[in-house]
Amino acid sequence: MCAVQKTLLAILLLFCGSATAQSGDPEFTKGWLLNARLTNGVVTSFHGSQPDSYAGGLGLNPQVTIVPHLLRAGVHLSGVYANKKASALAGPMMALKLKSMKLGHFGTIANLHLIAEANWGTHQQAMAGGGLGLEIAKLAHIGLSVQRDYRQSNWWLQSFIAIRLNKILPERDPYQ
Repeated sequence: MCAVQKTLLAILLLFCGSATAQSGDPEFTKGWLLNARLTNGVVTSFHGSQPDSYAGGLGLNPQVTIVPHLLRAGVHLSGVYANKKASALAGPMMALKLKSMKLGHFGTIANLHLIAEANWGTHQQAMAGGGLGLEIAKLAHIGLSVQRDYRQSNWWLQSFIAIRLNKILPERDPYQ
């Protein structure tokens, strides 16, 4: 088990104890979501000998809640343009909710979550990394991510914006 996996496992175990205490939290509820995600960024080696190149893409990101109010898992499927080539990327992802942002008596408006993802591409990309995301009103996501391509020895630094494509189902009252 690598250091990144050990760190993610420790964070997951740390926050699992607080999942039952957050049962009144309307964020990361049971069910699934489907996001359309637009990415924009740069591929760099952080060496002056190679120029940085633009990276952008459009993809789908279906997710399902594993631990209500805490953890979602899903996949990332996208078409990207990077290093002057078009390619496809796919891989697993997880989102761990860090904080719900409340708006006084009006309830929560957003949540901040930690993202971990890995991607493999059609041009020998093999990446792992993560970032921070902000889900706003269960309708849109914005965030930043950093991934290391360990086959091509470069870094992907990206921002993203996503919108939810599927409907938000009303929560069922457990007492009915």
